[in-house]
Amino acid sequence: MRRKYDLRNKKNFIIILIIAIAVIGVFSLFIYKYVHASKIEYNIETGCVIQDDIKNYIEIDEDAKLKIRWNGSYYLIYQDKKINLGKRVIVFNTITNSMKLYGKFYEIDKLGKITESNDETVLNNTTNTKFYKLDDRKYLLIDRHIVSDDRTIEASNYMLVELDKMGNAKLSNNKLNLKTISPTILVTSDYSFDIANEKLKYGTLNIDLKKIIGSTNQYVPEEEKKEEKKNAVGNNEAGTGGNAGGTAVDWPGTGGGAGNVINNNDTGNVEDIGEIKDKTRMTSIIRTQEGLSRIDVDYVVYDPYDEYKSVYAEVIMNNNIDVVYLSKTDTHIIFDKLLPNTKYKINFVYTTVNEESGEVIPTTFETLNLTTKMPKYSISVYKISNVSNSLTYRVYLQEGYAIDTVNVSLSFKHRVRDEETNEVSISNGKLYSSVGVSNIYKYVDGVINLDGYDIDKSSVLILNVDSVSSNGNKLDINESYTFRLGR
Repeated sequence: MRRKYDLRNKKNFIIILIIAIAVIGVFSLFIYKYVHASKIEYNIETGCVIQDDIKNYIEIDEDAKLKIRWNGSYYLIYQDKKINLGKRVIVFNTITNSMKLYGKFYEIDKLGKITESNDETVLNNTTNTKFYKLDDRKYLLIDRHIVSDDRTIEASNYMLVELDKMGNAKLSNNKLNLKTISPTILVTSDYSFDIANEKLKYGTLNIDLKKIIGSTNQYVPEEEKKEEKKNAVGNNEAGTGGNAGGTAVDWPGTGGGAGNVINNNDTGNVEDIGEIKDKTRMTSIIRTQEGLSRIDVDYVVYDPYDEYKSVYAEVIMNNNIDVVYLSKTDTHIIFDKLLPNTKYKINFVYTTVNEESGEVIPTTFETLNLTTKMPKYSISVYKISNVSNSLTYRVYLQEGYAIDTVNVSLSFKHRVRDEETNEVSISNGKLYSSVGVSNIYKYVDGVINLDGYDIDKSSVLILNVDSVSSNGNKLDINESYTFRLGR
């Protein structure tokens, strides 16, 4: 009896030991993930917009931090708040038109290749067309100009598409928020996206997006519904699963066909991207996008009989005129080396030749009044030294705009003692500081010497970014920070 009892104890001891080791292993893994995640931190610049986990857009007007939890969820440290963002984060910089993606995204390119990206993905601008699948029935489109095939929906830079199970979609970005209740096709410069059917088309290449990480979309086209009712046969594609590691492509001639993706009815929808562009082609300006020191313009020149001798733009600022010639075959031009926060008038002109006199006749076909964006700067106290009686300030710089110098002032009230009467009066003081800037840094520090000034620690001081200089051009900023020297 004793042996059986000892044997049973040994078995129980081994089971308890295995459970203990497993618990310790799980706990150690948790600790590792927690410690590793706590070290990951990203800067979110002023001028960015970001969406929280309940789909509210947040405009960042001072620098913020993005951090990640051990379970892969991101959160934003902004204005002394922790804001939950979920496991995928899209950050759009409204000043530089750049984007950053955080989390897992699946990019589908024009060859049908699927590339999985994790952690931080940096997109320097939105002129490079991209298409991403985020999750089941969630997509991200990136392009300068995104329109629906009937041109009732227009957006710039990017669009987030979120389908419900019946094929309706919420379309949103930092300026757009609407819901579709009918089948909609979105068109960019490179591809078209049939939302309800989850079909992506690059030229003649059709991609079934349901086969990429699966889909719970239950939408059935009207044609299939009628066929099902007629034949009493249920044959839809809802719930199809797939593998993100391969491709999901219907090559021309292998079934599906190029014509099945875009043209769902006969009420004015067009067959492909080229036809959409042809239908809207005229000599006109399609879209403009103002930046800090540049203006992007999409245009179309329609000259089927080669009547235009030249096409050019007159860029006017304070009666100074620069002439920039446009290509008749191109559709995009960038006016760069402009001053920020400055109004520009741009006349778009084509010239023709009078057949009888040979005179060159200019015709202005469009005039735009545009203003470049204002760079944003913020300032704060970094350190106050009672030993050297000095104040160190920190100025956070605007990404995407190169400057040479930051000019700062400190305003305060201080006590002044009259040497003859020994009376004390309060006087206004103001000190100035300038610091050089290197483009590789996101902030710059400067020092102001307070020696010789009797400042009451309870009085209010004002640090102000007066101006910045770039290539000899001074730009007034006037961003301030109020503080006290002590409590």
